[in-house]
Amino acid sequence: MDLRYSPAAERFRREIRRWLAESVPATWRRPGFWIDRDGSEESLELRRRWEKDRFENGFAGVDWPAEYGGRGADQEIRAVHDEEMARARAPIGPFLGLTYLGTALLGPTLLRYGTDAQKRTILPRILSGETIWCQGFSEPESGSDLAGLSTAARRDGDVLVVSGQKTWTTLARHADAMFALVRTDPAAERRRGITFLLIDLTLPGVRVRPIRQMSGSQEFGEEFFDEVRVPIDGNVVGRIDDGWSVARYLLSVERNASPISQYVEFRHELDDVIAAARQVRKDGRPAIDDPQVRTRIARCRADLELLRVRGYDAMTRTARGEDLGADASVTKLLWSRTRLAIADLGADILGLDGHLSAGPDGGHHDQFGHLRWRHLHVRGQRIAGGTAQIQRTIIARDLLGLPR
Repeated sequence: MDLRYSPAAERFRREIRRWLAESVPATWRRPGFWIDRDGSEESLELRRRWEKDRFENGFAGVDWPAEYGGRGADQEIRAVHDEEMARARAPIGPFLGLTYLGTALLGPTLLRYGTDAQKRTILPRILSGETIWCQGFSEPESGSDLAGLSTAARRDGDVLVVSGQKTWTTLARHADAMFALVRTDPAAERRRGITFLLIDLTLPGVRVRPIRQMSGSQEFGEEFFDEVRVPIDGNVVGRIDDGWSVARYLLSVERNASPISQYVEFRHELDDVIAAARQVRKDGRPAIDDPQVRTRIARCRADLELLRVRGYDAMTRTARGEDLGADASVTKLLWSRTRLAIADLGADILGLDGHLSAGPDGGHHDQFGHLRWRHLHVRGQRIAGGTAQIQRTIIARDLLGLPR
């Protein structure tokens, strides 16, 4: 097995590294920079400008067809792109990337299921950051049980009239539009009668309310739809009542979304924890000297290397045109478990005294504030993209062939 990148990929690496060195200020690379500005207008404006600059310089959607604003590059170039973006601590990913849900989830789904008109009009605006998208799947009574959704969309001529509620929606406060699942045939079986619908969040009848997490972040929100009239033409992806097949594809993409960049990002987080372990003293000596701490660090490093190898495997299979299917659930379980283990290790190294020493603003503005924030923030990783229990059920049924 040869894990080296091709000469073309290495040339691209040098190109993107030069651009990132010029485009990502040193202050952005400080672990607590974005956490300190979480939810601020300053953060929003910086990230909007960043997305526009990235697009104009040809580093957005590098593996998308050129006619939609991408480079038409292969999966190897995409992997190098993801590695270098994460290595430079650029504002990407589900927490900082304003275009993340569009580029990582909706874009690939439209490339497979969208009409030519949808691809021409929507995809370039995703890459440029002109349209910020959020995902409307979860509801108050149907989170992991996605097929139990109840947000209704009844047909009235050439529009679907949407009523209901979505919740735990990433980027809800900043989004211009939502890709959502709605029930268009209430009499159909659970996984039938569902439609994948694109909803303009500026339409009359839409109300968005932020959800404040225990970390202080307000990246999530909930949305209320009161007789919102959505034109059918251009806004239904796939066919009416057949949105479940579209959603299944999107979920497989979400659960396997760029493990290469996740590997690099989580290595940064583990490095932050190791740095803290060298500074914090326990029983009169650095925490890094504690055998249990060193064992946990080693376990996290091993799991990260496994995530990296799975990323290469996913890249290879995707390049061959294979559907990752239930294998994506294995990757999702691995990355969510590993990130949680890293955050918990950081919290344990700080100990109770380290948490109680936080400043009056919640403790985000000191050398260990990012570790405290991360420990609280990543709890939701266990349910993002489907809970661990759901992933294990998929693995047991589809990979191991176990009975229901």
